[in-house]
Amino acid sequence: MSLAKHTLDLSLTDKVWFKYVTLKNKNELNDNSQVSLKSIAALGMLSGGAEFLFALLVFALAITASFIDGEYPRYLAFPACLIAFLIIFFTKRVMLYKKFGFGSQWVMDVSKNQLTISPKAIKTKVTGTQKIAREDITEITFHYLLLKDRKGRRIKTTANLCFAEILLKDGTKVELNGTRIGFFDLLYLLIFFDYPLVYRNTSAGGSSDIAIILLRLLSLSAIAAGLAKLALN
Repeated sequence: MSLAKHTLDLSLTDKVWFKYVTLKNKNELNDNSQVSLKSIAALGMLSGGAEFLFALLVFALAITASFIDGEYPRYLAFPACLIAFLIIFFTKRVMLYKKFGFGSQWVMDVSKNQLTISPKAIKTKVTGTQKIAREDITEITFHYLLLKDRKGRRIKTTANLCFAEILLKDGTKVELNGTRIGFFDLLYLLIFFDYPLVYRNTSAGGSSDIAIILLRLLSLSAIAAGLAKLALN
């Protein structure tokens, strides 16, 4: 498929795109509805540098755990490494709570005539809540990737939304933060309210967020393996 912008005739019942929509009472939506979206707490991220530093600390601890395995009694080595990991983990949690607040927070209201967006849901730094009238929007672009998984004779296709941006008629672009907003929930609502949508089939954009998530998973896997080895040996 071309990487150029294009339209898609998506149905709200399309399982490829909307299988994981989490909207409550979505079947009761009407033209007068105003839907509030909350943040995805588990995906809150610090800056790239801070995320890399914490991942590096966890990797270093995992390597340390492998080196001290057998060198020190298990009743000393395992608790020491576990406590060190918990200190790193909770320090990062505190920093995330200071940045985003505790638990899921309001990030966006969507209605037929207006989008109201929290500054935490916008990639660039802005002051205060942003209210964007529908009439001021030229288009909203969703960058996506279709992933295909072959299982025997069947090919399962899954849509992945990389990032989204709002282009205003004055030329301003507002890039939304995919680690704060559930993009599939947002897309569902924008289609329902018939906003001007275009799509681009590309993996460009959002790659830094994906890299951070992968880094988190790898570092957690490494420390989990290290702690398990200490606990069982």
